[in-house]
Amino acid sequence: MEYKSETKICQNCKKDFTIDPEDFKFYEKIKVPSPTFCSYCRMIRRMNFANLFKFYKRACDKCGQIVICLYPSDRADRMYCNKCWWKDDWDGTEYAMDYDPNKLFLEQLIELRRQSIFVALESLYPSLVNTKYTNNSSYQKNCFMTIYADYDEHCAYTVMTANNKDVLDCYRSRESELCYECVGINKSYNCKWSEELENCVDCSFCQSCFGCNHCFGCVNLRNCSYQIFNVQYSKEGYFKKLKELKPESYKEQQKIKGQAEIFWMEAPKREYHGNSLNKNVTGEYVYESKNTHDSYLVTSAEDSRFVQCLLVNSTKDCYDYTGWGADSSLLYECYIVGDGAYNNKFCAECWPEARDTEYSFYCVQSKDCFGCVNLKRKQYCILNKQYTREKYFKLKEKIISNMKTKPWKSKTGHTYSYGEFLPPELSPYGYNETMAYEYNPLSKDEAEKMGYNWYDIITSKYNITYKSESLPLTFLETPNTIIQEVIECNTCGKGYNVSPIEMELLKSFDQPIPRSCPTCRHTRRFNRTNKPILYDRTCDKCNIKIKTPYSPDRPEIVYCVKCYQAEFL
Repeated sequence: MEYKSETKICQNCKKDFTIDPEDFKFYEKIKVPSPTFCSYCRMIRRMNFANLFKFYKRACDKCGQIVICLYPSDRADRMYCNKCWWKDDWDGTEYAMDYDPNKLFLEQLIELRRQSIFVALESLYPSLVNTKYTNNSSYQKNCFMTIYADYDEHCAYTVMTANNKDVLDCYRSRESELCYECVGINKSYNCKWSEELENCVDCSFCQSCFGCNHCFGCVNLRNCSYQIFNVQYSKEGYFKKLKELKPESYKEQQKIKGQAEIFWMEAPKREYHGNSLNKNVTGEYVYESKNTHDSYLVTSAEDSRFVQCLLVNSTKDCYDYTGWGADSSLLYECYIVGDGAYNNKFCAECWPEARDTEYSFYCVQSKDCFGCVNLKRKQYCILNKQYTREKYFKLKEKIISNMKTKPWKSKTGHTYSYGEFLPPELSPYGYNETMAYEYNPLSKDEAEKMGYNWYDIITSKYNITYKSESLPLTFLETPNTIIQEVIECNTCGKGYNVSPIEMELLKSFDQPIPRSCPTCRHTRRFNRTNKPILYDRTCDKCNIKIKTPYSPDRPEIVYCVKCYQAEFL
């Protein structure tokens, strides 16, 4: 069948969006109707199911132990600590429901969600070794407060990372070691206070450098050594100058950081971040991918579109998929579904090896499930009730038919027929607790008008014992007793501690104690990252039209790929 492009109006934002012929081919392959929300609204809707950073203390509803979790004690959701949730003495069929053809399916799914038992922190718990307080993570060893992380060892306070070792306070790092306060680093070693590095060694305060070693305060360098602010030095002269700059001192660090950011801003930016291993790719922070379009923060994807935050190799034949990867294929409208996932639609937090599953969330190693919540190692289940194979497929088709003829309507008037992702009402979190809020901030009134939940977060009180301005300027001057103190954040005023693993890593980096809390440090790094929106703009050198995450009103100098490569390669 030959398809033509079709323009629709988004149910949510009311803006026009286009469905291309290749999109229709994908929808036909997985047997779903075309979407009624635009790609951006679809992404935010999925992210509304992700609480990455809002942690609370609460008692496990099974063992009674007080644990760090994603659900405050005043929330009605039942919650088990990770140890209890992953035990084999329950599997989720305890609160199974019979499908009622006289009720809308999504109404029944909402009811099931209210009865189910959620896990304290959303991680692949059996894969964690000596790792505390990690969320949306897997295969972590000796880590602390790693968020959205996979296959890391001895790391702390990192977000969006994979395959790292001895990394502290980094955002978007892959296959790197001994790195500190970096954003967007790949296959790099002993780098600090840098952004967008690949295959770099011993670089500090650098941006957009590739294959460099022993560089300081540089930008847009390729395969260079012993440069300071893009000025060439001899080996001896380089180290002499570094000694004069004293980068191990907090006071001097702040001075150098300000100088570096001004220097970076004066240099041209490439229209989007990627690498030479891409083939037929559009988006931002897309690496080693093929035939992948309109995507963001993706590694090793193929034949995919509208995918985001896929850090672990590999992803194939996926649309509207946010989170994970790891040998996943044929996924549509899914969030944090990965590690061998195949042919899943409209799912959130289903792992590992979820297959042929729809309208489900928090399901572990389950196959052929429809409308299930917090179910473990099951097959042929609907609303957590076990069926024979024959009865399962018969009932599934009946439910899909009913969803098409009798769509569910949200309180905002949005229509949810078969083919739409889970409505915001099913999220166990308030919008302001989620990843969606980070990428698309809304006020309480704005969020509720759009159908999102909201939670009025109570700010904790802290007994401050140490002022950040009193911290020593260097690590060598810092007493070991600092880990016993509650330090006042110089940004938000809240209290924070220095963890033992943080002390170990700071010592190895010869870096002073940070003056701001982990949350504020992450926010600073996140704000230096481009967001998943592309704008029409012209190249500042040749004036051709380009698609770029740098909006036309931003001050950066932006070159098209051809002009950028001609100047810096």
